[in-house]
Amino acid sequence: MSAVPQPPHDLPSIPALLAWRAATTPDWPATQQRLHDGRWQSLSWGEVAAQANRLARALIAHGVKPGDRVAIWSRTRVEWSLLDFAILNVGAVSVGLYPSLSPNQAAQQLQRAGCRLLFVEHSSQALPLHEDGLSVVCIDEALAGSGHVPLEQFRAGAERIPADQLEQRWRALGPQSLANLVFTSGTTGEPKAAMLGHANLLAFISQYQVATGRYTSVAFLPMAHVGERVIGHYQRLWAGAQAAYVPDLNDIQRALAEVQPDFFGSVPRLFEKFHAAVKAQRAALPPGKQRLFDWALATGARRARGQGNALSGWLARRLVLDKLRTKLFGARIRTLVGGGAPLDAHLVEFYAALGLPLREGWGMSESTAFLTSNEAGIAKAGSVGRALSGTELRIADDGEVLVRGPLVFQGYFGQPEKTAETFSADGWLRSGDLGRIDADGYLWLTGRKKELIITAGGKNIAPSAIEARLKQQPLVEQALVHGDRRKYLAALLALDPERLAAWARRLGLGGGHADWLQAPALRSELQAHIDEVNAELAQVERIKAWALLPRLLSQDEDELTPTQKLKRPLIERHFAELLESLYAEDSPVTARRLG
Repeated sequence: MSAVPQPPHDLPSIPALLAWRAATTPDWPATQQRLHDGRWQSLSWGEVAAQANRLARALIAHGVKPGDRVAIWSRTRVEWSLLDFAILNVGAVSVGLYPSLSPNQAAQQLQRAGCRLLFVEHSSQALPLHEDGLSVVCIDEALAGSGHVPLEQFRAGAERIPADQLEQRWRALGPQSLANLVFTSGTTGEPKAAMLGHANLLAFISQYQVATGRYTSVAFLPMAHVGERVIGHYQRLWAGAQAAYVPDLNDIQRALAEVQPDFFGSVPRLFEKFHAAVKAQRAALPPGKQRLFDWALATGARRARGQGNALSGWLARRLVLDKLRTKLFGARIRTLVGGGAPLDAHLVEFYAALGLPLREGWGMSESTAFLTSNEAGIAKAGSVGRALSGTELRIADDGEVLVRGPLVFQGYFGQPEKTAETFSADGWLRSGDLGRIDADGYLWLTGRKKELIITAGGKNIAPSAIEARLKQQPLVEQALVHGDRRKYLAALLALDPERLAAWARRLGLGGGHADWLQAPALRSELQAHIDEVNAELAQVERIKAWALLPRLLSQDEDELTPTQKLKRPLIERHFAELLESLYAEDSPVTARRLG
């Protein structure tokens, strides 16, 4: 068998890597996207490079110059990747906007980045924008009279630009040339534009060793986020891997069944939802099958730890675990990767029982992608792993994790004062996360510095780990733990409407959503789960009061970031009266008030 070609480690830029990939493995499959008739359409790496180069020549024809910022406001689709490669090919800077942004939020980020060219899916997205000098190109549809340009018309401009003019552009790029502006999630204020250079991107993706079995993955998270763009999009370019693009998150289960990926990466919430769905299905089984299910999972977990006997493990896989794994991810799945928020150790153990290592990584927009990776699996469940090659970690006196190395960003675009605040006096990046490093070099996160709850008794508590455990109950979609300067902790819980409706049907309850929230059976079931969570927590960390929210928290109400992280101050402001009721003097400590 011939050796698999490895990309050179001295390439100066992403366009240089794309040119190498197209010249070396032009026929390797690169993308898949479902057409309107349900069929999947594929592109090879040679075709990806050719289409990206044509778009790049059209950008030059449009007047885009090196260093210009060009924005993409779209769901995750093949065109996003092609446009991103094209923007970088002309020496410009790719700016991703989350598809969930409101027009006002998008306008603010376009202004902050100084963009003069914007790609959208439909004219309707950009009609509310009133940015002087902003050109808009529509991937799918440009409404008559909008002044927007259809992508096909824009692409035709490529014919005026010779190929050697484009080559001069990308060959002029160096490792320190700016490649991306990535907007932070904005949990504690206005989003900032983190500057990532080509050297940052290459320093991360070059740590992957291309194997003989190239992987297939599913791209569905927002490309504006470093997770999908760097760990997904650019990593696949380095590896010569393939992705099936899924613009609609509701289509992910169907895509997994059809594509049969062997690699799947996601934020923890989706892994939590899959786990909650399995728990709900188990609850609907007759008692005998429930016992078989529980035995198989326990046996799988023991085998993942290197315990138990091989025959029991084979039976558990044959009877339950292999079927469950195939139902969730398809028959070829080998590896899961999670990041973007803390993974609960119980999740790692659950997927390990199915024979699937769930590798957790840790990073941020300001660090290109992951800074650490947990390769130990269940043996270090709950840790985010050890530092990647070239990355240094240090714990500050106050417990904050500090970082140094080639993955650290260039700063915030146009905000030198914010950049200065993000670094320590001796040049280390302040992560904002609290943690500890064990004797084996594994990092364990204990919370966010700015989210830390300090109770009236002076105890410091990180709410995210408790919230993750609360969300293990299948009905609980969102959870917020509150208690800063309070006598005890309280929680607000928002339930998944579809699962709540299914739960009500199973119990034969009439009425609607508001009636079910008042059902004594629901309060008893949720209290039983909270009691289980509390049993694993220290006294000061226990939830002493809780309430159900009347609706899910939403980005439309400015309660969630585009990555679905909680905007705690705004949520607490919106539900201030409900929170106060949980601390009222005439309320028992075990209050279970309904919102």
